[in-house]
Amino acid sequence: MTNSADIDIAPTRSVAGPPRLVRAAVSMPDMTTTVRQLDTDAAVGAVGWLEVESSAVCGTDVGLYRAGLDSPTVLGHHVVGTVVSLDETQSTAWRVRPGDRVALEEYLPCLRADCPACRIGDYRMCPHTDLFAGKQRVGLLSADDGAGLHGGNAEYMQLSANSLVYRLPADLDADLAAWTQPFANALDWTVDAGGAKEGSTVVVIGPGYHGIAAVAAARAVGAARIVVIGVPQSAGRLEIAESLGAVPVINNNHSLPELILRATGAEGADVLLDTVGLGGEAVAAAARVLRKRGRLVIGGLGSTPVCELDLKSLVRGANTIVGVRGRSPDAVARSIELLADGRSGLEIVPSVDVDLDQVDDMLGRMATGLGPVSPHVVIRPQLRRPTDQKRGTLS
Repeated sequence: MTNSADIDIAPTRSVAGPPRLVRAAVSMPDMTTTVRQLDTDAAVGAVGWLEVESSAVCGTDVGLYRAGLDSPTVLGHHVVGTVVSLDETQSTAWRVRPGDRVALEEYLPCLRADCPACRIGDYRMCPHTDLFAGKQRVGLLSADDGAGLHGGNAEYMQLSANSLVYRLPADLDADLAAWTQPFANALDWTVDAGGAKEGSTVVVIGPGYHGIAAVAAARAVGAARIVVIGVPQSAGRLEIAESLGAVPVINNNHSLPELILRATGAEGADVLLDTVGLGGEAVAAAARVLRKRGRLVIGGLGSTPVCELDLKSLVRGANTIVGVRGRSPDAVARSIELLADGRSGLEIVPSVDVDLDQVDDMLGRMATGLGPVSPHVVIRPQLRRPTDQKRGTLS
C-alpha cells in the first residue's frame, strides 16, 4: 500500500541532505519554548529528511502544551515540506523522491502484520500510535530521543520507515497546503462519519480550526444549509465561517436545541458536529433536534462527555451517534484533491504565519485563550524575520 495521493506531480529538483545543525522550537513541560540547534547526526532510525515548509498549530498541540508535556518536545504534527534525502527502499515504497513536496500524517503506526488496525490500513487505530496509549506520533516524541527532530516546529525533521507520506502538487499554495490534515479530518467527520451530502443541513458546534474546516467540507459536498454556533468570544471566527457560506449563531447561554431549530427553520439537523466537547446535558438535548436518520458526530472530548440520552427519540428518528478521531488515508487524498482544485474555499481564511522565535509567545497565548482571531496559525520554520510574514497578523 502507498500513502501517496494519485495526482500529477511536477518533475523533481536536485537537492542535498539536511545541514548538521538545524534550528528547532523545543517545548518544555513547564509551558515554555526555546529555540535550540539540534544535531541531525544524532538521529536514530531516520530513513530520510524533510525540509519543513509549514507546521499548522492544532488544538491538540495547545491542549498538550497546556496540560504539561512529558518531556522536552518538538511539537507540530500537521506538517508539510520538501523531501531532501530518502532511503531508496522507502522512495520506492512511498513513490516519493528527493525534491518532492509532501504532507505527513502524525501517526507512526507499528505496521505489524498481526496488528488488526495496520493490517487493514486503519493506522489511526493502531495502539502503537494511539494518543492515549503508545503515543508514537509526529510532534509527540521526546526531543531527547536521538536528534530530537520528530516534529514540524523545526527547520528539518526526520522521516522514519513508518512515516505516512502523501505527495502534494508542487504548485499548491502554501497556505492551502497547510490545511491538508485539518481539512482531511473535516471530510472524515462531516462527510464520512456524518453523512453530509448535497442538500443536507449541517450544524457545527465551535468555529475553531476544525469547525471552520467542517464548514468547507460541508460546502464541498453541496450542503444546502450550514450553521455554525459559537460563544460571544468567537464572534471573529463566526465571521470567517459566514464568509465561507455558513449561518453564524452566537450562543449567549441559550438552549442549544432552540438555537438549532431557529437557525434551521425548525427543521433540525441532518448532521450535528460537535468539535468542542459539549457538556453531557447539552449533547443529550442537541440529539433531540436531529432530523430522521440524522447523525450526531462528536469530535471534541470536553470536560463532561458522559450524559443520559433519550433512547426512544434516537430509535424513533433512526438516528446515529458516532465518535470521531483523526482521518482515513482516503480522506487525506480527497483533501489534497479539493485543495489543489480550488474547491475548498479555505483560501479566504487568513493565515497567521509564525517563525520559530515566536513559537513560545504564540503557544503561550493560545494556551491561555488569547490566540489570534483566525484559527489558521502556521509555524513557518524557514522564516527569519517578523517582516517576512504575510496575509495574517499576530493580533
